[in-house]
Amino acid sequence: MTDKVKFGIRLTVQGEMGATSSGFEYALEMARVAEDLGFDSVWIPDHVENAHLDRSKPILEYWTVMTAIGALTKRVRLGGHSINNTFRHPGLTTKIACTLDHITGGRVILAPGSGWFAAEAKSYGFDEWSDDGLERIARLDEGLAIYRGLIECEDANGFSFDGRFYQLKDAFCHPKPPQKPYPPIWIAGDSPPTQELMKKHGDVWFMYSKAPAVVKGLVDGMKAELTERPFEVAISAVGLADKGPEETRKWAEMYAEERKHRFPIPPTVDDVMESNLIGDVAQVRDRIDQWIDAGVNHIVFQPMPPMEGTRFFGEKIIHHYM
Repeated sequence: MTDKVKFGIRLTVQGEMGATSSGFEYALEMARVAEDLGFDSVWIPDHVENAHLDRSKPILEYWTVMTAIGALTKRVRLGGHSINNTFRHPGLTTKIACTLDHITGGRVILAPGSGWFAAEAKSYGFDEWSDDGLERIARLDEGLAIYRGLIECEDANGFSFDGRFYQLKDAFCHPKPPQKPYPPIWIAGDSPPTQELMKKHGDVWFMYSKAPAVVKGLVDGMKAELTERPFEVAISAVGLADKGPEETRKWAEMYAEERKHRFPIPPTVDDVMESNLIGDVAQVRDRIDQWIDAGVNHIVFQPMPPMEGTRFFGEKIIHHYM
């Protein structure tokens, strides 16, 4: 377990949250600013179409961008929020993750997801995508077994897997990644099926922001189930800090509008205001302290506006915890 909370920042590659660009230079600048300010990790989503605004808007491809950012930074860890299991065979994902771990000296985080965005999957012809969420979770379960199995396999004949969705025969993944036993697995989500994935595969449980009491209840429940191995907890939070009540609410309205298609029950403006990092410096630190008390080890900010928010949280918030 970590001795102190670590902070990540979600980079903008979709032009969302008030960003002035969806281009690579903007994302790279955010990453470099975050690294200079002491953030531990940087994150981008894994989509082939823009899932935050609308499908016709620009978005950059995940692994290409992360490889470039990894080569052009020195310290920050690199995560996908989250990596879409539908787009690539898990054997290929494993090879890519191991390669990038070598390029970056052991900075990769694997945060997989089952792939929620139906429109992009169908438009790009990913026939593996299913409208059945439980089937997608089952596919991801196999994918994670392959990820771990390929990396950990020391058999001279290679690694084989015969699953419902995936098959490998005498496969090798060399060289092994610098991180041992493998780049850490962050399981995103807190639905019952996703919790089962966490129990089976996860090193870090990555959930969307919630009231501290709710987080504590979830963490305590997971600790009661996972008694034989340690795990960590991460929160993904929107940062709408130090803007004053009226302007903050306008930003919250923008976020709720951009994200209304993302969840079965769209977040209301009040949901955004109550569950995230809202208010002045003291209020934000108080919420973070409550999350830490609830068992949180990592907080990944999605700042609004992106560049200004990155600097605000780096200068006013995270140094308080370093």
